[in-house]
Amino acid sequence: MKNTVEQISLNLEQTFEKQSNFIDFMVFNPIIKKIMGYELGDIMSYTKELNENIEPTLWYYTNINMELKEVNFYSEYTGKQIGNFIYSSEQVRNLNWYQSAKMSNQTEWSYDEDVLFVTHNIMKSNNTTFAGVLYVRLDKDRIFEKMDELNTKSDYGIIITDRNQQVVYSSASSGVEEENIADHIVGASSGQINIGHKEYSLVKSDIERPGWTLYYYTPVKSMIVDTSSILTAMVSIIVVCILILLLIIWIFTKTLVQPIYKLKKKIRVVEEGDFDILIHSNSKDEIGELTNSFASMVRRIKELLGQVYQSGIMEKEAELKALQAQISPHFLYNTLSIINWRAVQVEAEDISLVVNALSKFYRTSLNNGKQLTSIRDEILNIQAYIDIQLAMHDDQLFDVTYHIEEELYPYQTINFILQPIVENAIKHGIDEKEDGKGMLIIEAYTYNDDIRFVVSDNGKGMDQEQIEQLLYSNGTGYGLKNVHERIKLYYGEAYGVSIESELNVGTRICIDINKRSFL
Repeated sequence: MKNTVEQISLNLEQTFEKQSNFIDFMVFNPIIKKIMGYELGDIMSYTKELNENIEPTLWYYTNINMELKEVNFYSEYTGKQIGNFIYSSEQVRNLNWYQSAKMSNQTEWSYDEDVLFVTHNIMKSNNTTFAGVLYVRLDKDRIFEKMDELNTKSDYGIIITDRNQQVVYSSASSGVEEENIADHIVGASSGQINIGHKEYSLVKSDIERPGWTLYYYTPVKSMIVDTSSILTAMVSIIVVCILILLLIIWIFTKTLVQPIYKLKKKIRVVEEGDFDILIHSNSKDEIGELTNSFASMVRRIKELLGQVYQSGIMEKEAELKALQAQISPHFLYNTLSIINWRAVQVEAEDISLVVNALSKFYRTSLNNGKQLTSIRDEILNIQAYIDIQLAMHDDQLFDVTYHIEEELYPYQTINFILQPIVENAIKHGIDEKEDGKGMLIIEAYTYNDDIRFVVSDNGKGMDQEQIEQLLYSNGTGYGLKNVHERIKLYYGEAYGVSIESELNVGTRICIDINKRSFL
């Protein structure tokens, strides 16, 4: 409503400014001043100026400015009408509007008996002597016709009052008499007022040039109805916007969030150790590039793990070779001593036995540098080692029993895994036994679809701390720890060496490997 009122006031202001400019042009025109003051000397000069300058100008303005209905100049110095626009002031000299214009130096906008007119005094050329008054009657219907077009709804109304709060213009409002409306509205402030049991919202604005006031009133009920329709439209627009937003979110989720979620699931699979999962994206955006980069990283990690695995195997093989190369010189010395001692004796058969056992032991131990060997050769290796030990102990220290399932002979195993365990059983078990003869049992059998080797002795036995030291430390028993790590590295964490022992009773060492045919 405020914007509407301001626009109406601006339109009227522009209309009145056009009339005001015409009036200023006339009252300050030097020729008009001379004519109105009768300063031209003779009637011929007077008539000539009128015909050549003033009247053509006035006819031009009245023809192009349709709001100008009548233009009259009332002079104090002419006693009769001259031309079409100059009149004597005698007939209007006593009227209120004439006296008001005479006393004022400003344009006076007046409304009287449904006539809208404007007046302004005219001074002589010296600008000090009053010469007369310009009277301009305006076409009220033309000036206010745009407001009549604007006020298409009868419930809306416009009232315009002059400086004296006299109603200049009023539009009809249904249900309430016009006078009653004016009585309530004229002089009221903007806000809400009650007229004829109806509540109205009122906005007023000043029209500065004529000094008038415009009142614009609207029934509150009609505003509420209009507001409801606006709110309905707004809610509809909001619902449509929400639906569009949901569609955008769905598209965003489909194109961006879902690929990220899929990539996250594959990352979790890789975290759990599965590096064989297929990771690939055909998308050309940043998520696709990230997915393919991650796939390249996983492939590289898998290659590096394979290299580390092979490096570990090679390291253990090097340790084995170093261990094989570092066979106790003392053991070799004792063996050679036995050979030498037996050589002194006449019994050449015993010498042959030891030499053959020693030869078999070295052959199966070295295994031509290969890591894997058959179970048959591993058993032959340990038999040769035990024969040498029996020869060194004069067959008096312990007895040996073998329980080997013959169907296991074709299967493969890691080379040189029984000798360190048998050596520990003899050296730290049977040799340290305080009384009685030692017993050594070598077993090989199928266990839970795998293969189990068992080395048992009735020697000194061990406590739990010694067992932990044998399996996990680099001190005494390095060969046993080496065997345990090599088996886990080659067969996996489910396999390896386990020890059961009791002090002064004996020790039982189990070696579990996967059942694989020898190739």
